[in-house]
Amino acid sequence: MERIILHVDVNNAFLSWTAIERLKNGETIDIREIPSVIGGDEERRAGIVLAKSIPAKKCGITTRRNIIYG
Repeated sequence: MERIILHVDVNNAFLSWTAIERLKNGETIDIREIPSVIGGDEERRAGIVLAKSIPAKKCGITTRRNIIYG
């Protein structure tokens, strides 16, 4: 039997899902349309970028080895 390995990368989908949930809950800003990232420790304002919006990508943000500082 042939083995098939499937890898699904949903990092950027997670940002979209978060944006939709925030909009449903009354947010007026769509985080998909501004430079924004998902990841890190909110209290420390530091961490690894797990997902990024397209505008964040245009600003040079990547999901590897970024440290977020508030």
